[in-house]
Parts: sequence; C-alpha cells; structure tokens
Amino acid sequence: MPQLDRGNSIFDIRHRLTFNFVWEMPFLRDRHDFVGTMLAGWQLNGIFSLQTGAHWFPYRGGGFALGSKLQPDTGFPEACDPATFDPAHCVNIRADYNLDGIVNDRPNAIANHVNATHEQWADGFNLPDNFFSTPCLGCVGNLGRNTFVGPGYLNLDTSLFKNFRLSDRFRLQFRAEAFNILNHTNFQLGVVNVGPSGNNKLNNPEFGKAGGTFGPRNLQFGLKLSF
Repeated sequence: MPQLDRGNSIFDIRHRLTFNFVWEMPFLRDRHDFVGTMLAGWQLNGIFSLQTGAHWFPYRGGGFALGSKLQPDTGFPEACDPATFDPAHCVNIRADYNLDGIVNDRPNAIANHVNATHEQWADGFNLPDNFFSTPCLGCVGNLGRNTFVGPGYLNLDTSLFKNFRLSDRFRLQFRAEAFNILNHTNFQLGVVNVGPSGNNKLNNPEFGKAGGTFGPRNLQFGLKLSF
C-alpha cells in the first residue's frame, strides 16, 4: 500500500525552541576602586535549546526465509513446499514480508508509536510479545513509515565573562563556560539504515535502546588578551 510509505521526514523535528540571553550585571558599576575593578562589569550569557525527537520506524532485518507456524526452524517444511503449499501455516520468518527481494520491511503493529520513557531509552523498549507481528505471506505490514518519534533534547549552555582594562591598548577577559550545565542526559537515536547494527531492528536484542548519549556537563575556564 503506497500510502504506508508516506510519512514524516527523518529531518522532521516537529517542535524546537531556542533562545539566548546576555545580562550585563549592573552591580557596583559606579565603583572605580579595587572592589569595583574586581566585582563590577560581569556578564552572564546563555543558550537554551529544547526540541522533540526525530522520526524513525522499526523493521525486521535478516535475509529471506520461509517456515511453518508449527515448525518455524525447519527451513522449508511441507507447508511451504510448492507441492503441498498451505498458506494458513506457511509464513515468512525473516525480513522480506512482501517477497519483493528487499529485506527491510515493516511489520504489523498494534500501535504506530511508543511513548518511551527515560528508562526505556536507556535499557530498551521491552514491548509485549504481541506488539509486533508478521504479516501474511506476501503481504505488507500495517506499520507506516517514520511513525515512531525518537528521544527529545534539552540543553543549557552558560558563560560568565569579566573584562579587565589593563591599558588603553590591552584588555584581559576572564571566561568561565559551562556546556550542558544541567547535566541532562540527552539520548541519541539508535538508528542506522545499513549494516548489521541498529536498534530499530526488531531482531536486535537491544531494540529501542538509544544509540548513546550526547555530552555530559563540561566546564572550562580561559583568559583572552585583546590588544
């Protein structure tokens, strides 16, 4: 059914909010003594980002193989033999559900999305055994393209600057910078389009598990001399 291939782009980030701020602290700005030099003129900056996840879909990996519902591991049992073919018991036990020679077909599913929790992204979805099922032989699964949504993203980067005027020509800037200052765990989508890996493959023991995490909190300090 062609309509099942109409879906969200993998680049579709449905909701995204980003804003930045710069606050030049007004404290002690009128002091011209040592206290004013050290405590006045600080600048606080920040960039905040919040977005929903990218779209993806589960599929069954592996080559072409037929088997019987009663004896799925026996290769080509009598139910799949051309002379004794029994469509009620002959099923596709690998990936090419619609028998078109391409082994990345989507299965049947009782729902077209999973509202995954933080723990599921960390450890894998562990869905009920009946959540996905194999379509009938030569049939297309009812799961649409890119109907699942990956993990969202939340991040706050901040910096604190202080400028010291050493002379008419030289200025020194102290910089304290914090990336992901909230130390929020942002998961990466565990999806690849080719190769044996990819946590979007139903026959992967780690199906649904995130592919990793983005960077944790990172602090750095620096001095910048301008002349």
